[in-house]
Amino acid sequence: MQDTDIEGLEPKEAAEYVLAFVTTMKRTESDIGRTAEDVAKWTRRVALATEKGEAELAGLAQEKLAEIEGKKATLETELADLRLKVGTLKEKLQRLRKRFQKSVDTDMLLAELEMLVGKKDALADTFKAEEAGAKVEELKKKMAGGTGGDPAGTPGGA
Repeated sequence: MQDTDIEGLEPKEAAEYVLAFVTTMKRTESDIGRTAEDVAKWTRRVALATEKGEAELAGLAQEKLAEIEGKKATLETELADLRLKVGTLKEKLQRLRKRFQKSVDTDMLLAELEMLVGKKDALADTFKAEEAGAKVEELKKKMAGGTGGDPAGTPGGA
């Protein structure tokens, strides 16, 4: 699995995953800023040690400067990689969200349903409604005729 493979995730999970990459990218940018300040600081220290004639101190400062510049170069490479990944992830996230949007074409859905189960039989539906209405009327007549002398329905009368 690649870092940019989010197709199998739900949109919310994918958004959290992309956010983690963006957060890492921002942190890396901050680290580069701090490292650039360190480069400037150690460059001044090398110059100061050289100016004072402290060759050994200047050599140590130069080693530290080289270490910090190496770290900065690594961070810059990492940042470039993160920017590419974040761009790719954002595009994939947009496509994923579009795929999960709840937009329904009712006409298309009805056509697909009719293809699966056949067209709706309006005549049968009309007869079913009439038959149901007739049964309801029949039950009403039975209930009206069967209540007899005790309208409250309490056993044993009053």
